[in-house]
Amino acid sequence: MGKHGANVVFDETNDENSGVTAALCNWIAGLKKEDIPTPVLERAKHLILDGIACGLVGAHVRWSEKAADAVLDYEPEGQCSVIGYEEKLGPLAAAVLNGAFIQATELDDYHSVAPLHSASVVLPALLAAAQVKNKTRKSAQNGNGHQANGSTRTVSGIDFLIAAVVGFETGPRSGSAMHGADLLLRGWHSGPVFGCPASAAASSKLLGLSADDTESAIGIACTQAGGLMAAQYEGMIKRVQHAFAARNGLFGALLSRNGYVGIKKVYERSYGGFLNMFSQGNGKTPPYDVRKVTEGLGEVWQTTNIRVKLHACVGGCHGQIEAIEKLQKAYPERFAVENLSHIKSIKVGLSGPIFAHDGWEPQERPLTETGAQMNAAYIGAIQLVDGQVLIAEFANDKMDRDIVWDLVYKTKCHHDIQFDKPNHGCGAHIVVEFDDGVTVEETVQMPRGFNPPITDEEIRTKYRKLALSAIDQQRMEKIEELILGIDELDDISEIFEVLAQPTRNVLG
Repeated sequence: MGKHGANVVFDETNDENSGVTAALCNWIAGLKKEDIPTPVLERAKHLILDGIACGLVGAHVRWSEKAADAVLDYEPEGQCSVIGYEEKLGPLAAAVLNGAFIQATELDDYHSVAPLHSASVVLPALLAAAQVKNKTRKSAQNGNGHQANGSTRTVSGIDFLIAAVVGFETGPRSGSAMHGADLLLRGWHSGPVFGCPASAAASSKLLGLSADDTESAIGIACTQAGGLMAAQYEGMIKRVQHAFAARNGLFGALLSRNGYVGIKKVYERSYGGFLNMFSQGNGKTPPYDVRKVTEGLGEVWQTTNIRVKLHACVGGCHGQIEAIEKLQKAYPERFAVENLSHIKSIKVGLSGPIFAHDGWEPQERPLTETGAQMNAAYIGAIQLVDGQVLIAEFANDKMDRDIVWDLVYKTKCHHDIQFDKPNHGCGAHIVVEFDDGVTVEETVQMPRGFNPPITDEEIRTKYRKLALSAIDQQRMEKIEELILGIDELDDISEIFEVLAQPTRNVLG
């Protein structure tokens, strides 16, 4: 029985008897290929391809190798592949590393309303779940006491793709029900929170769980949810936090697969429920809305609202980068590298959540790679100096350049309420003042990829560019062929094999 505070007002937004969790799980368990529009399936393939590109380039950067060395040092051999490594691990450990690799360079997708990196949560869980399901069963005694031959199960590409869509749909819906980016404003790492039910939903679908068992899996995942945004400063752990969500959801599905019962009605429970607990102290009316979890389910596809990154940094600063880019094109002489010393000040207006997340003033020099990719002042300075914000800009030998830090110290970020509107949270207003008194400014309400979204062709171009920095062309082409034709594969085992081959360190 639920327990409620004295001042709680009960209505349709927090109805414990709404049946929202059960409705979502019934939809998950019953979803078929013909229920999903062809453009949504096609987009899901490209989101998978984009996530794999990020995993390939992230597998052997310095902090990923640190994580891999640590895990391989204690984790026993298993049956699940790790991107860019020949070793195999158990499903939970493999999910952690693969998730960390996809998130490693801040090039993976994001959702602008309910911030999370979907590929880094969904794909690691599915890759591991598929190999658990795909393994050869051990021989068992038959009824006559004789050993029966082991049988091999295979996972088809269309089953993998449908499960990915389930994850892509569940994460943003879970976040939207608790006001999306509000968690960032309060210091939570929103993606690892929203990502737990997404991973559980996807894993449950691939493993063929019933609606009831799927509800258990999501409940088990949600009770593990968390993530502190202080991870963005000094350490490496920010890269792994979405991977924790991948692991948590997979763990929930693997437990419930064998009859282990998790939390029921986890979304709508008032006392100790997922939405209520992560909405504590948000000052919103209502604090959360359970209806958002299933609103438009099967009609409005969040898969198509997942944004694909063109810049190697936090998605909230993409509008800032593009506003600076416009100023550089409009005033090429003033923004020529040799003239940047004439900049007197830079003011950056950001949405409330992004200002809290990325508008902080650096307290140390140099920043860590993680901190640099999460800091608006540093990101803007990189765009001014290098004319781009890609992985190479965060190589160790570029982190302490005087020309960059001179601009960082001249930058002040502030909250600009015009970007607090829905779908405008990644916009920015830039004002640059020069030492001769001239001031120029530019506003980007929504960065590229919002309306219209990045095209599938642009995603393929991004994939090829990233993949070729880490692997050879033949392997790059093979992965693309397999993923874009995944719905035609009877067995996806070849995908595991081609992903597990070694990759290069793209940062040297």
